[in-house]
Order: sequence, then C-alpha cells, then structure tokens
Amino acid sequence: MAEPYVPRVSFDYDPVDPPSPLAVARGIFGGALILSTLGIIVILLDSGHIDSHLLAFIGTLWVFWGLVSDVFGVATGLGRIVGGQITGMADGGPPLRIDIDQETVMLERLIAAPPAPPAAPHREILAGIRLAEIYRTHQHDPAKSAALLDHLRTKYPEAPELMHDLGGA
Repeated sequence: MAEPYVPRVSFDYDPVDPPSPLAVARGIFGGALILSTLGIIVILLDSGHIDSHLLAFIGTLWVFWGLVSDVFGVATGLGRIVGGQITGMADGGPPLRIDIDQETVMLERLIAAPPAPPAAPHREILAGIRLAEIYRTHQHDPAKSAALLDHLRTKYPEAPELMHDLGGA
C-alpha cells in the first residue's frame, strides 16, 4: 500500500525551531488578556459592577496586540526586501504572470533536483506530468513527453497519477 503523500502536521514543541517573535508577543498579550478578562468577570460577579480601570487595561492590551501584529508584519516584509537587496539575493516574490517558457524551465529544474522527502515523489510526479503536457502540447514533441512519463513510471511504478494512459502521448 502506498504511503500518504500529504505531510502530517505535528503540534509537538521543537526546540530546534523556536517560536517567532510575533508568536511570543501574541502569547504574552493573549495571556494578559485572558487573565484580565477573568479578573473583570470575578470583580463583576463579586461586586456587581465593572471596574473601569481594568476595562481600560483590557482595551489597551487589545490595541497593543493589534499594533504588535501590524508592526511585526510590516517589519518582516521590509526586512526581507532590505535584506535581499543588501545580500544581492533580492526576492521580489512570485511573478504576477509566468509564461510557458518560464514554467518549463522551473519544472525542468524541479525534475532535475527533486524536493526533499516526504513530499518529494508527489511533487516530482506532478511536475513531471505538467512538463510532459507542455512538451506534448506547446513544444509539439510527443516523443519527449512519452520519454519523461516512461522515466517517471520506471522511477515510481506504484504512483496512481502515472497509471493512466494519455491517449497517444
């Protein structure tokens, strides 16, 4: 039976991958919000009125939560842009439009250097299927398409994606 190709999500704490500064700030403000909300509920049940100072404190925590989230989001994006410019490895993000030649080059690179497990076989297979379709329909080279699919079928004989006949590919 084939292994599932969907990566599993683990919620275990990994000391090698510490939480981000935004996650730490959210944890601090979230904990303070929970404690102050519980405090205001206890005071309301005990005395029958809401303490305005504690209510103002909760509002301030919400403002800081939003501010920290926004500042970290903007700072992270700017840091990536500036860092990329300084190191010469600027990453402008994905292109708005990608033409068929760019896609072909990207897929050929992916097939030449497949991604690391656990998603490697599935991603390589899907990239190969798309690349074979490009060879067949855009480059009008069915022999190249068939050779790529045969190579993938040999490499991954149990892949259900490759068990279909392409009807003259």
